Amino acid sequence: MAAPMVSRLIPKVPRNAALLVALLMLIVLSPVLPDEHSWFIVELMFGLILLAGLHSVGGLRRRWVFAALTVITLGVRWGERLADVQGMDITALGLTALWLFFAVAIIIKHLFLHKEVEVDTILGAIVTYLLAAVAFALVFEILELLQPDSFSGIANTTMADQSELANTMLYYSFVCITTMGFGDIVPVGPLARPLSVIEGVFGQLYLAVMIARLVGLHISRDTTTT
Repeated sequence: MAAPMVSRLIPKVPRNAALLVALLMLIVLSPVLPDEHSWFIVELMFGLILLAGLHSVGGLRRRWVFAALTVITLGVRWGERLADVQGMDITALGLTALWLFFAVAIIIKHLFLHKEVEVDTILGAIVTYLLAAVAFALVFEILELLQPDSFSGIANTTMADQSELANTMLYYSFVCITTMGFGDIVPVGPLARPLSVIEGVFGQLYLAVMIARLVGLHISRDTTTT
C-alpha cells in the first residue's frame, strides 16, 4: 500500500536523461581535461554512455544483440587502454562507432512509435542528435588514423596525441552536423569529403523531420483533447 504511494510522490526520471547527461559530460569536459590521466576519465564517461544507452533502449530481452555489443565494446575499449596493444585502438573506435549508430537507429525507432510528446520524447530527440555527432567523430578519427591528411587544418602535434585528435574530430563533427562551416578544418581526402556531406545532410534532415514529427504529435493531441 505504501509502495505505490511513494512511487507517485517521487517523480519518474525520464529514460533518456542519464544518457543525455553522460553525452554532455563527454562533449563539454573531454576538451578541457588535463593531459595526465585524461584517458581514464574519458573512458569512464564512455562507459557511462554505453551503460546509459543500454538503459535507454529498454526491452533487453529483444535487444540482446545490442546488449552483447555493449559488453564487447566496453571490454575492447578498456582492454585496449590497459593492454596497450598496437592496432587495437582502431578496433575499439570502430566498435564504439557501430554501437553509437545502432543506438541511434533504436532510439529513432522508439521516437516514431511514440504517440504523444513527453519529456522523454524530447530528450530522446536531443540524445539521438548528439549520439550521431559523436559517432561521426569516431569515424573521422578512424579515417585520419588510417589515411593521414584526410583533413587539412589539423596540426602535426595533434596526430601524435590520440586524445587531442579525438577532441579535434569531435569539434569538426559538430561543425559538420550543424553546418556552421567555420573552415578551420577542411575535408580533403576522397572519403572525408563524402562522409562530411553525409553528416551535414543527416543533421539537416533529422532536425526537419523530427521537429515536424514532434509538432505534428503535439497538434494532434491538442485537437483530440478539444
